Amino acid sequence: MKSNVRTIRLMGETPRSFTPAETALITKVHGYMPAQQLLDILNERLTADLGPDEPQHTMDQLYKEIGDTGVPSGGHDWSSLRKLLAKAKADGVLSHITRQIIDDFAVVFSLNAGQVLRLQDVLLAHQEDDQS
Repeated sequence: MKSNVRTIRLMGETPRSFTPAETALITKVHGYMPAQQLLDILNERLTADLGPDEPQHTMDQLYKEIGDTGVPSGGHDWSSLRKLLAKAKADGVLSHITRQIIDDFAVVFSLNAGQVLRLQDVLLAHQEDDQS
């Protein structure tokens, strides 16, 4: 016999946080799939599991989760670089980068002089900005 119990939700209730399965899905595909399409899939899954009255995940919530997982793979543009630098700064890694570390990195990975200069410009510029 089926029970006709229905959960009543209050207006303005925030969506639940992502489950470990949803977090794993986000981590695996966010670099390959547009954010809106991924959000639609997550919300369809949420509706199928918990019903249409469950508050839907938001784009802000998805972006926050993506931000926690780092830069999307394959991100070699300026936007991805800025995100990576912001994460490194927030984690305290960027403040430990010195010219010596960059030079050692250049030797290990056989970087040319131009690549070393670009690394120094990008990585050490943030330290100079903080000191100003």
